[in-house]
Amino acid sequence: MARQKKPKKIQMPRALEGAREYLAKRMAVIVVSIVFIGLAWVLVTAFFERSDYFRLKAVDATSTSEASLIGMRNDILRQYKDKNIFKISLTAIASSIEPKYPDAKEIIVKRMLPDKLFVDLKFRKPVALLSNGQLYPIDREGVILVNINSMKLKDFPVIKGVDQKIAGKPHKKNESRNLIVALDLLDELKKAKFLEKYNARLVDASDIKSLSFSLTDNGPVVIIGYEDFKERLKSLRDVLRDPRIVLDKINYIDVRFKDVAISPK
Repeated sequence: MARQKKPKKIQMPRALEGAREYLAKRMAVIVVSIVFIGLAWVLVTAFFERSDYFRLKAVDATSTSEASLIGMRNDILRQYKDKNIFKISLTAIASSIEPKYPDAKEIIVKRMLPDKLFVDLKFRKPVALLSNGQLYPIDREGVILVNINSMKLKDFPVIKGVDQKIAGKPHKKNESRNLIVALDLLDELKKAKFLEKYNARLVDASDIKSLSFSLTDNGPVVIIGYEDFKERLKSLRDVLRDPRIVLDKINYIDVRFKDVAISPK
């Protein structure tokens, strides 16, 4: 009988053998690294969560108004003192502060390591008074400011002819087109340098097509409408430069059209 030949043993190339050993070592290093990082993460997390070093000890606050923040700081500290600073909900704190400071436009609460919270309140600034039976301070967005005394703003511009219900409730932006246009007009009146010597601060927004403002306390009314404020104010400037114009004898000046209309008293 013929002898069967033994199968030859296949040997892998040395390059492949080296690559396999290299990959095995790399995988071992990766596994060890993952285990080390995971263990380190657990230890660091435990340190941050359990260490007395990160327990709340103080609350600092600042604001853009003169509102007292002492009570607010004490309330937060009373509720969260000695609690882990990383487990305190910053959103919850901001939400709890909002009802107490309704005129705040933005409330930012931050952690200051290791054991402090910082609260920054940015308050809305009044730009005008909304006249509706009484005077309501409003900001540039038409939000009624409830914690500002209107008596302290006696020199501020006054907007009349806007229903308070339409203008919006306290703390909420207005939905009145008339009020928005009136505020836009006030912006342009501030920019018009030729009006600095007048006291143009009373705006009547009851009808935006005939939107008007009083040039002085007792002077004529300027009917300007709701568009092209810059161009129409230029027309008003040209009229006021005319030496023949006597304001005390004028009822109104209508600058809505190319030919300015002047009505005498």
